[in-house]
Amino acid sequence: METQRLRTVQHPGRVGRLLDSLLGSDSFIPVNATPINTAAELPAPLRRLSRLIDGQDSVWRSWREGKRIWFFEGVYSLDLSRERGKPVMNLREYDEVGDLRRSLTFVLTPEHGWQRCA
Repeated sequence: METQRLRTVQHPGRVGRLLDSLLGSDSFIPVNATPINTAAELPAPLRRLSRLIDGQDSVWRSWREGKRIWFFEGVYSLDLSRERGKPVMNLREYDEVGDLRRSLTFVLTPEHGWQRCA
């Protein structure tokens, strides 16, 4: 039953809410950055990446401040979530040309919110 509950979190809308929660819980995005809501607003490399992400069990979010763009992919990890009994997200950050900048894993705990996994 626990696996079924964790699996329901995989729905793209729920994964998007988890990603929004994760990104809002830390200093990933500058205060003055504005959200990019459609792929058409992205530079070509990130637009291609957004199309690839949209076809998978992941979601993307992006922000702009001047010429700088922050682009994130959130992937819900069912295996790690099942292992820990709590939602686990893999967060990937890309630069403006679509190269992976960093990849991090976080678990959502009731006591401490999002915590980075070691």
